[in-house]
Amino acid sequence: MRLPVRTLALIGSCALATLSASAQQPAYSAIYAFGDSAVDVGNAFLATGGQNPAPPYFNGHFSNGPIWIEHLAGSLGLPILPALAGGTDYAVGGAEVTAPVPYGGQTIPSVPQQVEEYLVQHGGKADPHALYVIEGGGNDILNAPSGANPASLGFQVATGIAQSVVLLRQAGARRFLIPNVANVAYLPAAAANPTFAAAASTATDKWLDTLLALEQHLPGVSIRRVNAYRLLNAIENTPTHFGFTNVTTPCLTTVVCADPDHTLFWDAFHFTEFGQSLFAVAAEDALADE
Repeated sequence: MRLPVRTLALIGSCALATLSASAQQPAYSAIYAFGDSAVDVGNAFLATGGQNPAPPYFNGHFSNGPIWIEHLAGSLGLPILPALAGGTDYAVGGAEVTAPVPYGGQTIPSVPQQVEEYLVQHGGKADPHALYVIEGGGNDILNAPSGANPASLGFQVATGIAQSVVLLRQAGARRFLIPNVANVAYLPAAAANPTFAAAASTATDKWLDTLLALEQHLPGVSIRRVNAYRLLNAIENTPTHFGFTNVTTPCLTTVVCADPDHTLFWDAFHFTEFGQSLFAVAAEDALADE
């Protein structure tokens, strides 16, 4: 990653909290991830025999370089590899929180199903010293049928995330990092759809309410929150403060753009590596005071 110092400075310039260089990260035994393409480091690629995502995507990632959770794992001194390759990342591109998704004759497991698979593989026990990252909801909103109720959809997404936390907590997990749903209306694929914007906003409200309730009712649990919704809004509203010259058009169309380091979106759904690095810093900051 070529821009960590710049990334930190840019987030600070937009009045968002930054990670202090002297902050001591907590020690975790491992980092486990559950979610969709935002945290998939290669499961979709392996499940499709290397067909999705294919080059010029980076090493089976939904970006042009390492994604934010890899930057986070690196800052913690931990490996993160696809579960299909024996690693700790169970996320699959295209996954939803609320239901499994049919894809090319296969089924993409929902986020709670990914958690269940992890527990099956580990004898029903969750490592209490590991960090558990649970992410999702964007695909639920983007794939929702026309006329879907934003409030109901937001509640369903928050409930699915909560279900995953409870499953892991009952098995022994204690430490969680949970991003909310970014404002998917900004995605080039969404074309500023107001329904998507309303659903993302509602999902964010329900996310916060649900996580606060979980912290109250699950003793001994630490839930760190990453406000991806606020960060993406800040980037879109003040792009030059973050070093972007393009926050609307994907870098990858029929060809790859000349300047991905100043472009927010790699394709119509996913961020460039530079965009990923901003979310990594927000995640590091969320863990800094644990």
